[in-house]
Amino acid sequence: MDLTVLEADVTRIRAGYSCPCGCTPSVDYARGEDLVEEGCCCGNHFAVGPHASGSLRPSAGFRPELRVFDAPWGERLEAAWLVGPSVHGPSGEHEHEASDEDPTTQAVDPVCGMTVDPEAARAKGLSSLHNGVDYFFCGIGCKLEFVDDPEHFLDSSYVPSM
Repeated sequence: MDLTVLEADVTRIRAGYSCPCGCTPSVDYARGEDLVEEGCCCGNHFAVGPHASGSLRPSAGFRPELRVFDAPWGERLEAAWLVGPSVHGPSGEHEHEASDEDPTTQAVDPVCGMTVDPEAARAKGLSSLHNGVDYFFCGIGCKLEFVDDPEHFLDSSYVPSM
């Protein structure tokens, strides 16, 4: 998921994202708050705060995602999602379609963007735990790059490429 900072100043930040279903949920986070959360019509969930990833409870069919970013006042914040199978319709209308693949069996390599089977990657030693989130990789090169500088690859402005 790509985090979008819509507004920011030294006391607050408005952050959001484009949900795969076509909605654009966002939250207002005020300096010093523990957590702000927003749900989407499709069941996806979004949270922002210093420990946002710890607030989301996994559920069947939803995978966690995490981005860490700096607020204008210097605080490190997390943007965390639980992302399910809903998708944006091909012609731009708001649709919800169940994926043929079980989303709990797929992950995206944060370095190159390839789809990875988490269990196969874990069996090959191609996973890494960072800030409480497991990340999975297509190969050792991507894993080594990620482990060397995870914040680079988790930055909302980073675009995975092969």
